[in-house]
Amino acid sequence: MRISFALRGLSLAVALVICAAAPARADFLRAETEHFVIQGEISRGAISEYARKVERFHEMLEMFRPPNSDEFAAPKLWIYLAANNETMRQVWPGVPTTVGGFYSRNDGRIYAVVDLSNENSDSILFHEYAHHYMFQYHNEAYPAWFVEGFAEYLAPSDLRWGRIRYGLWSEGRLNSLAQANNWIPMRTVLSARPNLGSRQGSAYYAQAWLLTHYMNGTPERQRQFSAYLAAVARGEESVAAFEAQTGQTPERLTNSLRAYLGRGVTVYTLTQALPVAEVTVTALPDSTKDAIWLDLRSMRSLGDDKDALIQRVRTMAARHPGERLPTVTLAKFLIEAELPAEAITTLEPVIAADPADAEALWLMASAEMDVADDLEDPAARAALMRQAQLRLGAAYEADPLDFRVYMALLRNRRSAPGYPSDNDLNIAVSAYRLAPQLGSTAFEAAQILMAKEQYLEAVSVLSPLANNPHDGGDLASVRELLAQARERAGLEPLTTDAPPAVEETGPAD
Repeated sequence: MRISFALRGLSLAVALVICAAAPARADFLRAETEHFVIQGEISRGAISEYARKVERFHEMLEMFRPPNSDEFAAPKLWIYLAANNETMRQVWPGVPTTVGGFYSRNDGRIYAVVDLSNENSDSILFHEYAHHYMFQYHNEAYPAWFVEGFAEYLAPSDLRWGRIRYGLWSEGRLNSLAQANNWIPMRTVLSARPNLGSRQGSAYYAQAWLLTHYMNGTPERQRQFSAYLAAVARGEESVAAFEAQTGQTPERLTNSLRAYLGRGVTVYTLTQALPVAEVTVTALPDSTKDAIWLDLRSMRSLGDDKDALIQRVRTMAARHPGERLPTVTLAKFLIEAELPAEAITTLEPVIAADPADAEALWLMASAEMDVADDLEDPAARAALMRQAQLRLGAAYEADPLDFRVYMALLRNRRSAPGYPSDNDLNIAVSAYRLAPQLGSTAFEAAQILMAKEQYLEAVSVLSPLANNPHDGGDLASVRELLAQARERAGLEPLTTDAPPAVEETGPAD
């Protein structure tokens, strides 16, 4: 057995094939483990095995890269099992037919959708979850290539019972590397993330995988790798840091990688058994199947079909009077359609039935704040904001791991006297720790840290965001605030430009 992973310290195309005999009738089920909540119309045996498989992958990640803090409790990742691409289009109308699923992170929810009919299997799922794990438990300012290299290194892992193999490869990656004329210059790979066109994207992912594999190939390179990552995290330019820590120019590195590949990469086998995850499976009501994909659709912006979509949701909710998920789904669409007063009326029976429904309380408070924003009477506005704050307090008591509650509390407090207080700072930092994948939580926390003159802490929060090509947005404001934080903290100015922002399209084939 040889383990050569010595590191310390977002997206599309998730897929899984369930290799179990199809039952005569599958219920809509929910499987819950320590780190995941999985829902889908599937047999109990299949959903249980799926849950144990992703838990094994999580356990493997923890072995190689333990969480920075044992005391931190991270929210569970929700995974939704779709029957096919057509089902996924109910969530994302424009999803390409070649996509086997997607991982979504936005201010409304962090989740993954998996197409059970797609023949691409565990490796793509593991690629996406490796991203999720990296940013949830080790959210640092990594070079852009390593964000993909880390995921690609672990994605092909073989997690059979009693045998774990990692350091594997995919045929597509090897095919890309075999075409030497198609390689991207290693200077470019080290310093930025290119625009992922089909051929260029394939080469980039393949070279990122190979470089990660190479750097973990010997104890000496592992030490160099750790020093290089630390230098980039401090703000040093990636190419210069790599040359300083390894003694290799990008041109020499290209020759080293080709020689390493020519000798044959090493596959590692972990013979020790991983724990068998405890899985709790429960049947969900029939209304869940009718509402669940529309519920996820509410997390995406409404398009030209807004009116027809809202009418469809109203009709769906009317089919299931008094049922929680259809009612809550309707309320989400009403808020998105700027009908907060109707959303409040819609949510009242849900909260009456369960005063500890954290999501319904968060939605009600959000709708109440929307109404308050349009009130001209200051006293009436203050009263409604106070009511919303009380609901958010109850939501926090019901689910202290819901980052949405913390962000809503900050919204509620933003115009209050004395903002930001020390308690506001605690709320912002808590939201960031619960959902560090989101630019909104990081930027909010950094702004309050800056207001509290905690500049080093602001640098720590902003650096991963400023260095992350997955964010997909304009990083100018982030880089500007980071430059201010570094200056006020007495640090040297950044010596590297922001990587180009790209759409999260998952691993290129």
